[in-house]
Amino acid sequence: MLPGSAWAAETVLEPLDKWVLSYAEDSCRLARAFGTKDNKIVLVMDQYMPAGILDLSLIGKRLGRYEKNRVELITTFGPGLPVGEAREALTGTVGPDHTTILMIGGRDLLNRHQVKGASDELFATTKEQEAAVTELHIAMGARRILLRTGSMASPLVAMRACMADLVKTWGLDPAQQDALTRRPVPTTSLTKWLTPNDYPKEPLSIGASAIVRFRIMVGADGLPTKCAIQQATLSPEFTKLTCDLLMARARFNPALDRDGKPVASFYTNSVRWLAV
Repeated sequence: MLPGSAWAAETVLEPLDKWVLSYAEDSCRLARAFGTKDNKIVLVMDQYMPAGILDLSLIGKRLGRYEKNRVELITTFGPGLPVGEAREALTGTVGPDHTTILMIGGRDLLNRHQVKGASDELFATTKEQEAAVTELHIAMGARRILLRTGSMASPLVAMRACMADLVKTWGLDPAQQDALTRRPVPTTSLTKWLTPNDYPKEPLSIGASAIVRFRIMVGADGLPTKCAIQQATLSPEFTKLTCDLLMARARFNPALDRDGKPVASFYTNSVRWLAV
């Protein structure tokens, strides 16, 4: 546990407005601004399937500028929870004024350690746990920022309703999917689906990187029936390649309903194409 005194040097930012929930084509998004109108940070939380993992991004000039395309940081929801793990975020800019964006990636609301490739269902949270979370700490080197989010109970209730509607648009029954005894399980390692040898030559020559979040619809036979890009950085050369390779290589043990019968479902994950 991290003592409260360790956060004494933090810049504390209060909410500037209310949470905004957006229904995207293949995801649900919560966003809220903190700080002042002229010097704010926007916290964006995306969800791509009904589960506890939230994909975090921070947008704001007060985040500073970064020469490298990656920066190590720690995000910790609180109070009274274990400190989050140090992980890399991708840096970039958005808009005509080139405002800084930090694409942090998936984080658990309770700061539990995430094993690469582990199912999002392992990070489900209860309504009581969500209500107790009222802040987010961001540590970047010597810099410390605290966002007073307020209770996450109501925002995440709205997020769940959005996710249920999204599952319907995928042609699935949300109630059936919630009651599955097993979601689709890859039959081979994800590292065999997408390998360093698959990196496009032209982007590699200029050191281009990308994050691609994908959804695979999986039939009752365990075969992929469709690949959709849920979110990606502005790198079209990576998105088509990602789906083409996944449709050719991804194989699953199918989802099972409450009676143990194979049924259609979905699988989501992300890939980082990073030039080293």
